[in-house]
Amino acid sequence: MKRILLSLSLGLFLLSLNAQEDKDILAKKILTELSEKTKTYKSMRIDFKLTIKSKEINESQAGKAQTKGSKFHYTTSDREVFCDGETVWSYIEEDNECYIDDAEEVSDFNPSEIMTIWDKNFNHQYVKEVSVGSNVHEIKLFPANPKESKYHTIVLTIDRNITQIKKVIIKTKDGLTLVFTINKFIVNTEIGDAVFKWQKAKHPGVTEEDNR
Repeated sequence: MKRILLSLSLGLFLLSLNAQEDKDILAKKILTELSEKTKTYKSMRIDFKLTIKSKEINESQAGKAQTKGSKFHYTTSDREVFCDGETVWSYIEEDNECYIDDAEEVSDFNPSEIMTIWDKNFNHQYVKEVSVGSNVHEIKLFPANPKESKYHTIVLTIDRNITQIKKVIIKTKDGLTLVFTINKFIVNTEIGDAVFKWQKAKHPGVTEEDNR
């Protein structure tokens, strides 16, 4: 009897491993298709909702973003951020100040990075398929090198029918959670490079704080 139970337990364990392996293969297939599709986009325009949560923060903002390669520009109710791929300008209207930083040193919200975040240094796990208006896949990402990453877990929600990101949940090691929900998504429109640079002449009287 013990041998039968042991055999059954082993069989169920192996079935579970095989099922998870099949799911991971599916996750890799979906992410590969998503990457290949995203790489064909010359530019992206996104209407989004950003929710930020931590022990001290719980706030949501609507915003608009434009991206082209590593360049991005976005606006929310309290800030306008420009990045030409090398420099980030963060204009805070309430403070009447613009903070200037090297792009590599800034760890704040980056719509360009979010739309390709799954593509580097992450392991993946297929979670489930659910219906939220349309059928979507949920895939979890875990840093391949946890000690070197600022991220704890990332959850992608991907529209099954059009292989497009619908929502990204980012959890960092320091207890911050970002929920990036896409409400409108347009690709391959012409966007001039001037959009991604801070124009001091258009903002007279604004104090610049250069942190580079």
